Amino acid sequence: MRRNNPWISISDLLSSVVLILLLMFILASVLPQYTQEAQKREMMSRIEAALKEYEERGQVQIHLETGILEFTSVTFPSGSAELTPVAANAVKDFSSQLKIYMTENPKMEVLVEGHTDPAIVSAVRNKGGYFANNVQLSTLRAANVRSALLQNIGQEFAQRIGVAGYGETRLKNTENPLSEENRRIEIRILWNGQID
Repeated sequence: MRRNNPWISISDLLSSVVLILLLMFILASVLPQYTQEAQKREMMSRIEAALKEYEERGQVQIHLETGILEFTSVTFPSGSAELTPVAANAVKDFSSQLKIYMTENPKMEVLVEGHTDPAIVSAVRNKGGYFANNVQLSTLRAANVRSALLQNIGQEFAQRIGVAGYGETRLKNTENPLSEENRRIEIRILWNGQID
């Protein structure tokens, strides 16, 4: 008569437990990322609906896939970091919506990205601030937009709004590098600092 080996059943049980734990670990690491992506897509859709009028007028471009708002009306004179009145109004209009979104979504963060054309700048001080090269100029542009946003939405959001300056490394119009389009601001929506 043949007897059953109890160790085979225990090893099968342990293998099953390990497999279940592995699946739970995978779900725990993937699920939050998926829900953050879903939240980000939903937020970008809401922003697109709220700014549709500006998009139709060509003042803003909304890139749903990347979570970037490109302020086509927030451009700067060559070698300047000072916001024009048109740019200041666009930032002010956007900030009222931004305050609502950031209040509703405590995980939402914003990165204001500044860009320049490749024109060589010399060390300049103007009303917009001091800069010695295009990277500093683009960072100062982003910082000035951040400052304008915070004036409108309040300093309590300061920890959730950052800046980055890319100089002339990300030209939008490569056929005409000195184009005004290259002296722009983009606002990237982030969730807990995650850049795609």
